[in-house]
Amino acid sequence: MTVIDLGEVGHHDEPTPPPARRPRARRSAGHPAVVALTALLLLLTLAGAAPGPTRLTPVPVPDVPEPSHLIVGGLLVLAYPSALSPAGIRQLTAIDLADGRVRWEASLSPRHQLVVLEGVGDDVVVTTDPGGEPVSMVLDHVDGRSRWRQPGVAVPTADGGLLLEDVHIDRVAVRGVDPATGATRWTVTAGAATVGYRTGERGVAELVVVTSAGRAEAYDVDTGVRRLAFPVPPARSDHHHVAQPVGDLLLVDGEPGRLAGYDLASGRRRWDTPVPASAAWSVYSCGDAVCLRESSATDVLDPVTGRVRWTSDRWAPVETVAGRMVGVNADGPPRLALLDAATGRPVAEPGRWELVHQWPPTVRLLAVRPATGDRQVLAELDPTDGTLRVRDVLPGRWEACWWSQGVLVCWRQRNTLGVWRMPD
Repeated sequence: MTVIDLGEVGHHDEPTPPPARRPRARRSAGHPAVVALTALLLLLTLAGAAPGPTRLTPVPVPDVPEPSHLIVGGLLVLAYPSALSPAGIRQLTAIDLADGRVRWEASLSPRHQLVVLEGVGDDVVVTTDPGGEPVSMVLDHVDGRSRWRQPGVAVPTADGGLLLEDVHIDRVAVRGVDPATGATRWTVTAGAATVGYRTGERGVAELVVVTSAGRAEAYDVDTGVRRLAFPVPPARSDHHHVAQPVGDLLLVDGEPGRLAGYDLASGRRRWDTPVPASAAWSVYSCGDAVCLRESSATDVLDPVTGRVRWTSDRWAPVETVAGRMVGVNADGPPRLALLDAATGRPVAEPGRWELVHQWPPTVRLLAVRPATGDRQVLAELDPTDGTLRVRDVLPGRWEACWWSQGVLVCWRQRNTLGVWRMPD
């Protein structure tokens, strides 16, 4: 095992630097909800009585306080305490997912807050912030040694590239760098602006810069070549409230009480729609639609016309799969529903299940719920009819679970992690 003290994270005198993020045979639609619920109850009864052969293989890991984690190159990299914890000693531990062996460890300066833990190729990208000037470095996945470090916040791209953001209130700069050496390949600069990214199935595919003065520019993240530029409404304050790529749209506010959608292929303004008067609203991609949310109510917008397809104060859509929308309850204990994408009408309500966090969410829809005897059922949701197929029964009660690259990671208080390799 290699132990490395990274000490103070360097700045300009050293030569070298996120979910939502990464994407499987389903049955035909049309089963009545009662059939789905009956099947679910039968599965849970069988699971509670006798879970049968274990489908998941546990990986031994140490107990660590409030970890962030990354799966890359056959490793589970734990950063603890997490970015949400106060300043203090930051530790990175890389665990071999084949046998649970600690491959290497590295310490960060206690004055540096963890900002980003990501993967680029098989290596690890870490961004920390000592207090206003974030610094990024790439660590070799074999031994954890730092390849290089540079100012900026790291943003890996879909094709294995790496961007470094340097964003201030009055200026922005984004550099495309060589992940192996940190050498700068290209640079994009602007005055006061908002930086956003259009993502594809594999991650960040395009850089979009929206200036506060009212100009949008789209850049290829591999070459830095500007692909498109077009006017948008100027910001009403220092920056736009929303200047965000969602699917093939750029969503921009600026005109009082309106949100506009621009086609990122042509720069053409497709539509605009009214937004709430308060500032407490947000927009996000929900599969093949755009969701506008304020408080507990969600409007589902057609991305082509901007018209409201339907509104719900009970379900918040999170993804579109197989022509259905998967929704989670807006308030209260976690619950799931399968919704008609055109109307929002529930097609099936499996009940008290909580989705497992994953990227992209269309790879495999996994959910967990408590079972008897301090256990938790793990199941796979069929988005065509809302039925769930039990995959395994996990020992313990877990508060949050993530799934990526065939590995399930769950966490609960008292610094306990559960890690399992999951077959296809």
